[in-house]
Amino acid sequence: MFEELKNIILSGESYPIKCDLVVLEKIQEEFGSISEFESLLIPWEPKLDEEGKEVRGKEGKTLFQARFPSIKAVNSALYLMVKEGEEIIAECENRAPKVLSRNQIARRCDLTPLDIADQLHDEFLRCLRVKNGETTQNQTEETKKSSS
Repeated sequence: MFEELKNIILSGESYPIKCDLVVLEKIQEEFGSISEFESLLIPWEPKLDEEGKEVRGKEGKTLFQARFPSIKAVNSALYLMVKEGEEIIAECENRAPKVLSRNQIARRCDLTPLDIADQLHDEFLRCLRVKNGETTQNQTEETKKSSS
């Protein structure tokens, strides 16, 4: 029914996390837009020189440096993704989901905000990526062949 869920380890306990349309809708309601939320969550930014231009490495790729993410964005994403993961697992196991408050989950964080943000951002990106090359619901075999 659902693809395999990723997990995040908080204080030695594994919690399933899931970013999907349910989570994205709540994020959009809280932060105004998905892209605004991502800019607050992402723990990396391009390294800039004195003139404000991106610094590039030997291979011509932009160099990045860590930055402090918004704690509100981290806590919101963590709560929403753990809650959704637990609800999916509970549904699959035909049981009531465990009730965890936003504060309970935040209190279990023993990782740095950068580490948590990085893991949550990976799940966020996974949600937005095309998962496979198969025909989607809105794509016919004919349009699939013509796009190849």
